[in-house]
Formats: sequence, structure tokens, C-alpha cells
Amino acid sequence: MKHYLSIVSIVCLFSALIGVGTAQNQPNSTTSPSLQASVPHLVKFSGTVKDDVGHPRSGVVGITFALYKDQQDGAPLWLETQNVQADSKGNYTVLLGSSNAEGLPTDIFSSNDARWLGVRVEGQEELPRTLLVSAPYALKAGDAETLGGKPLSAFQLAAPQSSTSSAQTPAPAAEQANEITCASGTACKSAFIPLFTTNGGSAKVSDSIITQVGASVNVAGEVLGKTGFFRSSNNGAIFQATQTSNTTGTAVAGVAEGSSGVGVEGSGVTGVSGFGLSNGTGVAGQGGTGVFGFSSPTTGFARATVGVLNTTAAGSAAVYGIAQNGSGQTFGVQGYNFSNTNFASGVSGVADGDQNKTFGVTGVSLSPNGTGLWGLGQGQSVTGGIVGCCSVGVWGDTSSNASFAAGVVGTADDAQGVVALNNSTNPDHPTLKVINFENTAHFVTVLTASGSFGSCTSDTDGNLHCSGKVTGTAPVGNGQRQVALYAMESPQNWFEDFGSGQLAGGIAKVSLDPIFAEASNTGVQYHVFLTPEGESRGLYVSNKTANGFEVHEVDGGQSNVAFSYRIVALRRGFENVRLEDMTEHWKETNASIPKPSATPAQRWTPPARPKPFTASAIPQSAVVMQTKSASEASAH
Repeated sequence: MKHYLSIVSIVCLFSALIGVGTAQNQPNSTTSPSLQASVPHLVKFSGTVKDDVGHPRSGVVGITFALYKDQQDGAPLWLETQNVQADSKGNYTVLLGSSNAEGLPTDIFSSNDARWLGVRVEGQEELPRTLLVSAPYALKAGDAETLGGKPLSAFQLAAPQSSTSSAQTPAPAAEQANEITCASGTACKSAFIPLFTTNGGSAKVSDSIITQVGASVNVAGEVLGKTGFFRSSNNGAIFQATQTSNTTGTAVAGVAEGSSGVGVEGSGVTGVSGFGLSNGTGVAGQGGTGVFGFSSPTTGFARATVGVLNTTAAGSAAVYGIAQNGSGQTFGVQGYNFSNTNFASGVSGVADGDQNKTFGVTGVSLSPNGTGLWGLGQGQSVTGGIVGCCSVGVWGDTSSNASFAAGVVGTADDAQGVVALNNSTNPDHPTLKVINFENTAHFVTVLTASGSFGSCTSDTDGNLHCSGKVTGTAPVGNGQRQVALYAMESPQNWFEDFGSGQLAGGIAKVSLDPIFAEASNTGVQYHVFLTPEGESRGLYVSNKTANGFEVHEVDGGQSNVAFSYRIVALRRGFENVRLEDMTEHWKETNASIPKPSATPAQRWTPPARPKPFTASAIPQSAVVMQTKSASEASAH
């Protein structure tokens, strides 16, 4: 909002001039006080208020008026703030001095120097000053019947001398108006700012709690008052307090005694800044919200709360949060973000180191049942209720059942998405452990390993399904090479075993391994393949049972030839499974895998590296205030 001066009307108080002239023509006039009261110490002023685009501003607007000696710079000789009523065209009229019962002070116009009027609308800089013409100087006309500012009645006439009378003791002088005296013999001490102890007349002056020595001002007590503000166009701090104690103490302390007050509040490019020199604390807060930062710019980059660290000492932190109560679900540092924009974060950490081991965000739990870093996607799952079972570095969990929702995800373009490393010799401590707790449905996929040309899955029944070949490797050439060996595959679930025996008089009985017989179903069907290891008429199998079989020589031969055999039997529980259709299984497996695009629609951009922050210089002059102790503050 801008303020434009339109028609400036400074009305000459002709009534004051005429009234003075009339009084001077009356004999023995002693009515100067009433005459002065008849002169209004007000100046009429008109102006126009407009907004940023030049449209008239209507309604109530706060404006500060000030009188200056010079057209530019300098401290105001007088100022006041009024709430003016602007009409639909932005025009308003005020009486300068109306905010004070005594109006404008007349001594402002007592000299022959020019006077300039400054106008500043609330929240804006002061507009160029306007030169006042001769009309306001008529206010001084009310002082024409005074001598040195005092009426005639303030003076006592001397008694005539008599030649016949003896010397008389003069009567004590009457108390003079506007006379200033010390209230006591100990009052009016050097360096103390005076304190008036009586009203008007012969004022008594005592010592206030404010003293000044050189450029330092000392206030020995509390400063109380209504809401106000300091304003400056300089680059330095408007107000700076310095605590020089080497033990304890607070440079600036704000206490809000109400249920919803704010101890210290700041606004601007930097609302509140604190510098902890040496081992001190820059900004400390207590209460429902210890330190609260609020930033609401419409453009540009903003930070509600900023901590700046300028030391290399180990363990130092730019922002440090401590939740020191021994109970309760509390947080040392917590961030909450209401933004609905991509990549908005509740808490963000960026490590801008070059080559050293740095961390964007670290989480450490010293509890044997704690978790160093806990990440939730949408919410906590029922399975995630086991959190706290053991010491965990990073725990990820999600309550979502979306197709690709996950507790933990790792991605990379040309690196390893997820790496698990271990150095344990304990067989119960695998490097990677994958468990599905489902106990009602069968064949639920537990682990999937997929690529563009094939996949392998493992389910809750322990079945491994691969669309490619299953191979092993073996070293050859004294370990210099590795060659692939391929597993035999069958349309049915066959178990096989190998053994050897020897005929005695053309016959041999072979017993099956009882464990093999239990794992397979030898009571249904099995096959035996014989290989004689010497001259014979030939061998055949007869009398097969679930526990064994017999080997005979052909044509009733009676040889004692040795032989070897291979037996294959159907796996128990899979006797009727043959060439099972896995088409739908592979469709579901491939459909659940998200396909990344060659060029993502949007990428996360790390925050820009901030500019180094320079602390404000400590001023040479200082305002020293006596502070209350912690017990006094609590009692207050």
C-alpha cells in the first residue's frame, strides 16, 4: 500500500492571532492562561491513501506523522500515530496533535528554522517530507502574553522603599510554576536519568532506575509496557543483548505467562537469530513449544528455523534436540510437513562432504531392543508389531497392501540396489533371511528374483520355480576354471537313489533305505535299473515291495555276479502331479514388478548448498539490564 499526498491544507489559526490582538488592547489584563487555553494547539492536515496499483484505499488506516528540522535524516522533533478514516476515494483529514490533550508543543515553532512533515503508513517506509508554510507558527502567538513562558502572575512586585521605616526582612519567594527542584538531598545523582515525583507546578525530581555512563545505559529492573516496536533501516541489529558472564546467564529471555503467549517472536528475512560463542547456547526455549520458527514467503527459498555451526569440535551440532524426560513418547527432533508436493519431507538431511564418510541422516539406538532408524510407509503393519524384538539398525514397515508397497526399497541405475553383508560364523545367523508368516494358504510367494528374460520364485511351501535353467558350477583345471553342471528335470516329482549288490546262486534280495522309502512313496510305484558288473545271462527285478525288491539271473542262471542299481520313486504327496500348469503364476509374478521408465517424469533435487552465515558484530555501546533469577521468574 502506498500513501500519496494530495491537497495539503495547513490551516492558519487566525482566531489565535486575533484573540491575542484583542487581549493586548484591554487594560490590566491578567487572563493569559484562559487566553492560552483558547488557542487550539492543532493543525489540520489532509491527504490521500492509495494501494500498490494506485487504487484508492478506504476504511481505517494507521498513519504516523512526524515533524523534523531537516528535509532528510535526523531524529523527529515530534511524532504521533493516528487511525485515520479514508473515504471511498482515499481522502482523509486529521488534526495533528489531537492524540495528546495538550496538542502540538508550541516550542517546536519557536525558532526561525523550517519544519518538515513526514508521513508513514503502517508497514511502509516514510514518504518524502513536506515543507510546512507559515501557518503553524501562529501557535506561538498564544505565548505573546508571557515572559520566558511564564504569566505575569508568576512574578512578585517589589515593595516601595520608605525612609522612615527600618530594614524589613524580605518575604519568602512564592513557589514558581514550572520550577524543577531535587526531591531530597540524595536525589539528582550523577549519571541517573531524572524521575519526576510530582505533577506540574514546582516539580520534584528523584533518581530513576535508568543510568548512563558513556555509551552504556543500565536499567536496574524490569521494562514494562504495551506492545511496541523498534524500527531501523540500517543493516545491523536493531536490538542486541550481550551476556558477558562466564558461568550462566541469558542474553535475551522472553517469558509468556499466559496459556497461549509467545516468549520471543521475530519476523523478517531472519526472524530470530542467536549466536553461542564458545560453549554457550544461541537460542534456547522452554514450554509447550521451546523454539518455534514460522516463515511464509510467497516466493524464493525460506527456512523457518536455521541452526548454523561454525566449529570443528567432534559432537557439535547445528540443530540439537534433547528430550530428557525419562518417560513418555517424546522426540528429540521432529518434523511435520503438510505439503502435497512431490518429494516434500518432514525431515531432510544432506551431507555435502567431498570424499570422507559423511551421512545425510543418522539414527542410533542404544537400547538392546531399540531401532536406530524407523521408517513407516502410510502406517504400521500388524506384522510390524514385533518391532522392539531385538536391536535393529534400520527397520522399514508399511500398512499398505498396494501391489508394490514395501517396508524397504533399494534402487540403483548402475549399482547394487540392496546389499547384505555378514561376517558371522553362526549357522543361525544368515546374511539374508526372508520369512512369510502365512500359515493358512499354500504356495504363497515368499521370494521373487526377476529379470527381463526370466524369473525365479520361492513360496511358503518351499517350492522353487525358475523359468530358466538350474545349474551348478564345479572347479576344473586345478581350480583355474569353473564349469556349469545342469540339473536333470522331469515332468513328475521323482526321487532317486543308487546302490550295489551281488548274486548268490543267481539271486539277491535288496532292502530300500528306510528314509528314502519314507520320503518317496514306494508303495505306489518305483523303477529299478540294473547294471551287471561281470559275465551273466542277464538280470531282472521281481517281488517289489514298499521295503525292497529281488534281483534274479535270466534263464535260472546260478552265477554270483556283482551288480549296481538305480531306483527312482515318486515324491510322497506329489504322486499325481505331472506337468503342472504355471502360466497364471508367471503372469502374476511379472505383473507385480514395476517397470521403470527410461526418463522419470520428475527427479528429486537435493537442496542447494547454503551460503556461509556471518555473525553480527557486537556493538561497542550496550544496554545493561538487571535480570531476574530463575526462582524470581517462577514466582512472577
